[in-house]
Amino acid sequence: MPDVSEEMQALGRIPSGLFIVTAENSGQRAAFLASWVMQAGFSPPSVSVAVKQDRPIMRQMGRGARLAVNILAKDDKALLGQFAKGFPLDADPFAGAKIARTANGTPYLLDALGFLELNVIRVLEPSTEHNLIVGEVISGKMLKEGEPWVHVRKNGANY
Repeated sequence: MPDVSEEMQALGRIPSGLFIVTAENSGQRAAFLASWVMQAGFSPPSVSVAVKQDRPIMRQMGRGARLAVNILAKDDKALLGQFAKGFPLDADPFAGAKIARTANGTPYLLDALGFLELNVIRVLEPSTEHNLIVGEVISGKMLKEGEPWVHVRKNGANY
């Protein structure tokens, strides 16, 4: 292991999941692989999603925007492979994916373990690298049985 401080080694051991965030607001489609997703409240039920500031989806994120947090199943390498590489701005991130829409029109992945639809209530800029989107859960559903993909990094200095 390269020279990584003890606290960065410990930070990397905080478990997270693997998720694919999907959205379509103002005619713009976006999708990306996320690992820093966490429940953020009970009433209203809410979730936070950390998003690298230069991701195209940040152009859509403001109060009232909608997105879906798609929960990856343990070892779901097909979905991971499709979304981990990212997409050029002119590419359709949903090409080749089985997409359905919520009653509000938010796209979600039919092959995911489940999804949560969020209505954005706040976007915070706590660092120079990532924004924190906080969204109220307005719908969601388990799509199949299975265990979620849990991700643990070697250190807290990189993905």
